[in-house]
Amino acid sequence: MIKILSKILSYLFHPLLMTTWFTLLLLYTNPFSFAGLSSGIVIAVIFINTFMFPAISILLMRKLGFIEDLEMPDHKQRIIPLVASIIFYVWAYLATRKINFPYMMGVFMMGVLVSLFASFVINVFYKVSLHMVGVSGALTAIMLLVFVSPSDLSYYFLAMILLTGAVASARLYLGAHTMKEVYVGFLVGMFGQVFGLFLFHPR
Repeated sequence: MIKILSKILSYLFHPLLMTTWFTLLLLYTNPFSFAGLSSGIVIAVIFINTFMFPAISILLMRKLGFIEDLEMPDHKQRIIPLVASIIFYVWAYLATRKINFPYMMGVFMMGVLVSLFASFVINVFYKVSLHMVGVSGALTAIMLLVFVSPSDLSYYFLAMILLTGAVASARLYLGAHTMKEVYVGFLVGMFGQVFGLFLFHPR
């Protein structure tokens, strides 16, 4: 039962899905910040560029033999998928700027890009938990939002803390990562969002 739950958590909160989950949360808690933008367009832009395209490219790499397993236990096999993901995420970031997504979304997307680049560099030498990069990035973004959002996000922040612990426990239980790899992933995700806050410049 615990193994099944761990796999469900790993699938539901896959790193490629975390941007979509965060966008849905932002749309739900701060819909007015997307004034003038259709929620359908917002979700489509994020989901297609940050999940669908990267996922399809990874599946094609598996089919063509560039990677042996979709789980990619060997960190060296993650190099090409990470490069592909970075390209699609850069495109997603540019799309959010062009469509005038709100400031909070711009900061988050910049943070995601920083985390991806950092993960790529670290991954060349050492395996890092990309699940933790994604979930800790969302956790940090929500923590930053607590201070500026007109809506009360304290309960969402507490829920995200529990979710972060659950995902970390799931990855450790499945033997996908060591404790050190989980901690490194957590720090990379947090670093990306904090650094992204300083890098992002609104128009």
